[in-house]
Amino acid sequence: MLRPVILIPAWSFYLIGASEGVGRSSVFRASLPSAFGSNADFPSLTAFTCLTAILVTAYLLNQIFDRESDERNNKCLFLSRGIFRARTLVLMALAFFLAASHAFHRTDDALRAPLIVALLMALVYSLPPIRLCARPFFDMFANAVGYGGVAFVLGYTALGSPTDHGVWLAVPYVLLVAATFLHTTILDVEGDKATGKFSTTVLIGVDRSVVLAAVLHACAVVVAIITGRLMAIVVTGVSFPATVYSLFRRDQTVNSFVIQVNTLVVTLAAAAAWPVYLLLVVPLILLSRYYHRRRFGFTYPGPRKTS
Repeated sequence: MLRPVILIPAWSFYLIGASEGVGRSSVFRASLPSAFGSNADFPSLTAFTCLTAILVTAYLLNQIFDRESDERNNKCLFLSRGIFRARTLVLMALAFFLAASHAFHRTDDALRAPLIVALLMALVYSLPPIRLCARPFFDMFANAVGYGGVAFVLGYTALGSPTDHGVWLAVPYVLLVAATFLHTTILDVEGDKATGKFSTTVLIGVDRSVVLAAVLHACAVVVAIITGRLMAIVVTGVSFPATVYSLFRRDQTVNSFVIQVNTLVVTLAAAAAWPVYLLLVVPLILLSRYYHRRRFGFTYPGPRKTS
């Protein structure tokens, strides 16, 4: 119910930001023993915890307020099947909000600005009357800035690098997330239409969304080259062919494939700089696949449902 797998992109951008902040973009420069043995080899566990608690709060609220469209898209299984009630999610969201507040007061002053932005965006994304998730282009903007921007800047600042410089370096990742997000709205477009949720793809259509995603991804590659950061060039460049492929084959499987490729590349980039990250991500994915297969009869995360 906490949807831990979709925490992975935010965690990854946080660690990529940290790697850029301390010049650890070289593949596997960090070692597992040092990552375990010194706080200097992991960027602010307190900030990482606070970011995670904020994101979980956002995901729980989103499940409550997007219940109808999620049911149409066969996503919100815990609520739609009556496994948990909405009030249970509210109580859990409150608990994680309090946990985030506790961690927030233990972070350094420099980290508090991006954490406040993360919290505000988490709340206005799903909660009425603003509900950015149901406003065309604002939904894309919120996801792009939240994942590719705020998470990256928070990681970049965690080990003492200046926040303003991190904002500029985050731009390629913001564009990449915007492109990836459009593919998620394409997957959900029918359910969103049926329930009156006005996403970007509902407004502009599937074909234009695919083209816009490709343009945004291309811009991400160009900006990455301009910044001159090898990590950004590799992350945006390696994943770009999948986005181009989606221009020539229009079906749900390809859209899902693009999302997974982009997520995989970002995750591997984070793990390249912080190998200890694999000890968190790999078991989480394997356990999620096993659980959803046994409980609900489909593969998650995966390209499509199996039953």
